[in-house]
Amino acid sequence: MPIRDIIFVVVFFSCLPFCFFRPFFGICMWTVMSFLNPHSYVWSMGLTFPWAELVAILTIAGCVLLERNWRNLFCREVFLIFVLWGWFTFTTFYNAQVPEFVDSAPDTWYRYVFVSKVLCMVVLTIGVVNTWDRLRKLILTIAGSFGFLVAKAVPFIALTGGAYRVYGPKGTMIADNNDVGLVLNMTLPIFFFLAKTEQSPAVKKLMVFLFVGTIPTILFTYSRGAMIGLAVLLLSMIVMLRQRLILIPLLFLAVCLGLIFAPRGWQNRMDFRNESALIDSSAMSRFNAWTYCWNLAQSHPLTGGGFDAFTQPLFDRYAPNPKDVHGPHSIYFGVLAEHGFPGLALYLTLALSTMFSLFRLGRRARYLGDEETRLYSLMLRFSMFVFLIVGACLGRAYFDYYFTIVACAVILKKVSSFENSEVLDADYSTEAVIA
Repeated sequence: MPIRDIIFVVVFFSCLPFCFFRPFFGICMWTVMSFLNPHSYVWSMGLTFPWAELVAILTIAGCVLLERNWRNLFCREVFLIFVLWGWFTFTTFYNAQVPEFVDSAPDTWYRYVFVSKVLCMVVLTIGVVNTWDRLRKLILTIAGSFGFLVAKAVPFIALTGGAYRVYGPKGTMIADNNDVGLVLNMTLPIFFFLAKTEQSPAVKKLMVFLFVGTIPTILFTYSRGAMIGLAVLLLSMIVMLRQRLILIPLLFLAVCLGLIFAPRGWQNRMDFRNESALIDSSAMSRFNAWTYCWNLAQSHPLTGGGFDAFTQPLFDRYAPNPKDVHGPHSIYFGVLAEHGFPGLALYLTLALSTMFSLFRLGRRARYLGDEETRLYSLMLRFSMFVFLIVGACLGRAYFDYYFTIVACAVILKKVSSFENSEVLDADYSTEAVIA
């Protein structure tokens, strides 16, 4: 066994007791295992052994037995998470009994269990991370997990001249280049705002490096959706933030990189003037999948077809091209096809509720002069915004990273309200928030 694998196993099992006795440590460790996927870099057992599940079990046990403060769970977004989870449960039970979907029932149950694990850990995260310090450490853990991917990819891009696509660890949720582009777009605002809020000069410099390095990493995933998301994100940040003198040169650098220094294969793929770049097999697969999702939802408007209702028999019935069987290629069409119009409505309600809470919190923080809360609210808003944009062409509706961002938004709202409650009672009113 290589020494690297021995070190990983020793460190992992040495940390497990802390997951039970210190549930917050377990939350951070579960975040690392889910986002960084360090087990994917070891021998073949790394992809089959339930590393994250073991961390989750001990963390849940520690939360049940040792945690006493669950005030964060009493809010609108947590209620919506439970309602959405309940609807997922209903559509899974119902569709598993429908003859038309019985062939996909095992996959439906498997996906339901997976999504339930994600939502369970998200709810625990909201309950356990109940202070500013814990929220800061959780976000730093997220930044460090994806920052490792950027630090690993930048030398690869430089040595190969960008001739190859950037992929994530094999066998993980970010193995595909489109998924890597999505998560890095979501993390780019985190790097930017941590560089502004962190006190340590070393951490500030690291975040600046990761922010700059993330831009070419996104571009060289060769994902058109990721490139569009990057352009929308940077333009939004330029419009909404005061740091235009920093962001505009970075955007100009990214354009120059794509037009001048990138290899011919990348330029051809990103050249939207080329008709074949728009109407290729990938684009046609998306149109076929979206039409399939719409037709399935029209036939089953209330419950959809259940999780993973993307099988050959169903495509034979609902897809324009039955031979092109693919996933939803969209978070919106995916939820619509799998859980019907009520499921999509609940999913969008949770997203809009979170965005509204962050917007309201940002205005409140600006009124009170709480700069750290204001910047954190902007950071999470940009991260959610780019997920909702890029996700329109990517089937990652149940992405654990997205739900973790929702959890961070809820935590931010709770810890800031708690710490500023006396000031709010004295100096702030509901009318001032709405005005």
